[in-house]
Amino acid sequence: MKRKVPLFVIYALLIAILFTQGACSNRYYTSSVFDQQTAKHKVVAILPAEIIFTGTAPKKLTPEDIIKLEDAESRAFQQSLYNNILRYANSRKYETWVNVQDVTTTLNALKNKNISARDSWIKNDEELKAMLGVDAVVRMRVQKKRYMSDLASYGITLGKDILYEVGMSPNRIPGTGIPTPGVSNKTNDIIATCSVVSNGMSLWNDNYRAASNWNNPANEIIEGITENFGKNFPYKRRRPKD
Repeated sequence: MKRKVPLFVIYALLIAILFTQGACSNRYYTSSVFDQQTAKHKVVAILPAEIIFTGTAPKKLTPEDIIKLEDAESRAFQQSLYNNILRYANSRKYETWVNVQDVTTTLNALKNKNISARDSWIKNDEELKAMLGVDAVVRMRVQKKRYMSDLASYGITLGKDILYEVGMSPNRIPGTGIPTPGVSNKTNDIIATCSVVSNGMSLWNDNYRAASNWNNPANEIIEGITENFGKNFPYKRRRPKD
């Protein structure tokens, strides 16, 4: 005789499956010598994020357009990571014992040495440390299959032609002339890593992999990735008890 499975059990299983399919993979590594190597650290700097595109570039985009897009995304990820590290720096139980160099200070220091955001992706970590006057650098690497078309929330303007080519429809927002999103509801994997590097060692590393809905605004996609890194960022210790 077969037993009937209660409906509430079936519903619970379905919900669990849905949440599992929408979840992302996230694990982080901390070096066994992290405390020893970072005991005297006072300031860290977040470098421009390295952007790696693995898809097929829109046909009408020029190499110059692609550079503009990648530089814009690099800046957006860098700023968002900075914001989220500060957002989760302190809590009731924990406090962060290092300062994070302001992103504008970091970019200006690189510019003064004629180092572009792209140059910093391959520049020696120790040289960058000395140049920026910090104890460690934070590197972020983002690999994805599509350029993001909506970066307006970061104050980045790429022009209508570029926005159209990366997936905007010819429809316009009433009264503005601005194209509206027309990307199909398609998901692609985004693979991102974040590392704290000092003295030639990766002292901490976090990774994030998830499917992203490209109909979502770019700031939501970027925030979702960097928020994970901000929550897990090291240099935290328990607050002393009163």
